[in-house]
Amino acid sequence: IAFNSPSGAEKIRHIVDNAVPNRNLFCAVKITGSFIRMKTRSVPAQEPPYPPLAEVTRHQSVFDLEYVSGTVVGFRSPPFVKGINVPGYHLHFISEDLMSGGHILDFEMQNGVIEIDEIDRFYLILPAHTAAFGKADLSSDRSLELLKVESR
Repeated sequence: IAFNSPSGAEKIRHIVDNAVPNRNLFCAVKITGSFIRMKTRSVPAQEPPYPPLAEVTRHQSVFDLEYVSGTVVGFRSPPFVKGINVPGYHLHFISEDLMSGGHILDFEMQNGVIEIDEIDRFYLILPAHTAAFGKADLSSDRSLELLKVESR
């Protein structure tokens, strides 16, 4: 899908949702274009024992880029994957010169091309033979914590 008019992140999500209206399927997204503004974040490198995401993002760096060209890649995940994955959109950006990027918080696109792939399969492979995975407490509901992190 090509377009040549300024569009914010919400409009882009609407375009993708209309192109793949089945909300119970995964959707891969690639957007190549020019952006009037791009707001991304990156967190510092982590080492075991890994802290919760909410703690890690307290030390994140936020980047406000203007008039930058590059590529957005990511997924729209269906609501039923809550707890295994993040429902909704999860997008990352890399600038054309490979010098800037990160997890997308917001953007406004000037022009570009959106490529979409509807995905009807989901494979989950668990690290069954690692001590850390076996000892991890995955029983707590971290959805509120995740919501705060994703809206920062």
